[in-house]
Amino acid sequence: METIISLSTRQIYDITADRNGENQMPCPECSRNRRKKNVKCFSYNTEKEVGYCNHCDTRFVKHQPHEDKQYVKPQIEWQNYTKLSENVVKYFESRGISQMTLLEMKIGEKSEYMPQVEKNSNCIIFPYFKEGELVNIKFRDGSKNFKLSSGAELVWYNYDCIKKCIDNEGELVIVEGEFDCLSVIQSGHEYVVSVPNGASTGKMEYFDSSFDMLNQVKTFIIATDNDLKGIELKNDLTRRLGIEKCKIASFRQFKDSNEILVHEGRESLLNAIKTAKLVRVSDVYEVSDFENELDSYFENGLPQGKTLGIDDLDEKIRWLTGHYATVTGSPTSGKSEFIDFVCAKLNFLHNWKVGYYSPESAPLSVHFSKVFSKFAGFKFEKKYCPSDAERYSVQDYLNENYYWVAPVDDMNLDEILSRFEYLVKAKGVKLFVIDPFNRIETDQDYTQDKLLYIKKVLKKIISFVKRNDALLFLIAHPTKLQKTKDGKFPIASMYDISGSADFFNMTSYGISVRREQKDETLEFLSHGQVAISKAKLNQTMGNTGIWEFRYNMNNGRYESENRNGAVQFDNLNWITKNEYKYSEFKVPTATINQAFGDEYTDLPF
Repeated sequence: METIISLSTRQIYDITADRNGENQMPCPECSRNRRKKNVKCFSYNTEKEVGYCNHCDTRFVKHQPHEDKQYVKPQIEWQNYTKLSENVVKYFESRGISQMTLLEMKIGEKSEYMPQVEKNSNCIIFPYFKEGELVNIKFRDGSKNFKLSSGAELVWYNYDCIKKCIDNEGELVIVEGEFDCLSVIQSGHEYVVSVPNGASTGKMEYFDSSFDMLNQVKTFIIATDNDLKGIELKNDLTRRLGIEKCKIASFRQFKDSNEILVHEGRESLLNAIKTAKLVRVSDVYEVSDFENELDSYFENGLPQGKTLGIDDLDEKIRWLTGHYATVTGSPTSGKSEFIDFVCAKLNFLHNWKVGYYSPESAPLSVHFSKVFSKFAGFKFEKKYCPSDAERYSVQDYLNENYYWVAPVDDMNLDEILSRFEYLVKAKGVKLFVIDPFNRIETDQDYTQDKLLYIKKVLKKIISFVKRNDALLFLIAHPTKLQKTKDGKFPIASMYDISGSADFFNMTSYGISVRREQKDETLEFLSHGQVAISKAKLNQTMGNTGIWEFRYNMNNGRYESENRNGAVQFDNLNWITKNEYKYSEFKVPTATINQAFGDEYTDLPF
């Protein structure tokens, strides 16, 4: 039995196919509607996992659903590994954790192959149970190497206590590792879970799958590690769980729950949990409200904004959540295109999911095709696509990382931000785009007080990004620009934006894009500049300045020029890591040398 999907209608069919080579049969798409229903017009190749009907010309591929994933459950007899050696028991005792707690949590011990050292090591094994069933195991050796069961479901450690916490209206503690979870249990607090993969804030499928259940918990106590990664995880958890439902535990000089247990005992750890404070949503703070951050910043320096892996651009601008960016540019300069590229980079490199309100990018299929090209490295057209596998690897990835708010009519700002807030909590989105400002619907005739209207809109955006620890791009058109003597538009400034100087005064980032529509030497390239006129926190957000770029029309990517004026071509499919060769765009060597220098004679086309 094979499950296939039609590339024309996206319908899914089950067919009976021999596993060896070509299979002939009636077409699942058209035969049922034909007079000659039994004609074998459809062929399916089980090795290549593709099919074709020579009657309706429909093509099929093997269906590989990205939802309802099939997980592999650990294949071990669990009771065989729950007896612990004296050395392991003593090790846990040195960490303040008793044998009774180890028995309660079914901690085990087993020799296991560890890829980090390429050999078998004696490992502590932490079982992950869901509704009483073993669904995953974490193996940890004496050198702190660890691995999870291959292909197993990723769930919270101590998952089953969430339901008990809901039933008893308790407070659920969230920590960053299994040792911290055991430490909290040792202190006497029953309801505690740990993230399964440390402070990997972007990869939180365990959160997504339990979102509905977590919504029923009344209060959370966030007790992540007292370091930069722990602070990032804390911020991600509070924005998704709801800041009004979260308390923050203070560890003072200690790194995590286990350190408090070891150095000060169970009473001190239990007190830190009981005295956790609700995150303040008012405007009054005291030092104790942010002392965990102070300790980390003192030791490690201020947190730096995220980078895109483009050195000369990263020097000028780095990206922090809790802020918004105003983006403008001359007409047809590619403002939206540039922000699509920035979002794609931030998503791929840092796991920041993306949400759009972009009426000017409609229809969604067209906007999707532009985003697709940035990840795939080739145009969203059949003639450029190397294989169905290449296409669907990117399409499935985007299905889990990109979201659009796309009503029939324009929305007002409150409606837009309410949808964005849903995406924060339900999907973990932290990167948003409103494109453009003038498509935000308003019921009022703001010609009477346009300045006040704009100020109110921008204040709401600032409140949203702070409350949800998000980064938002607001694209705004400039007033009519006058062309220079050579017939080109100048770089628009923030004060050229139509409506109010507050577009520049209130933003954290000020960005202007200018792009030539055509390159004089290579027809698929254009060039231009991105002017960063404002990065509010210079120490962490960048130093501002102008970035010279080349724009690749084949895949919508922006690339730096080097000092010789040459461009580095990036045609890699980011998801599969396969490089796409643009054989259709061969350019005479003389033209390439004239444009980029002799070192670029052998370009990847």
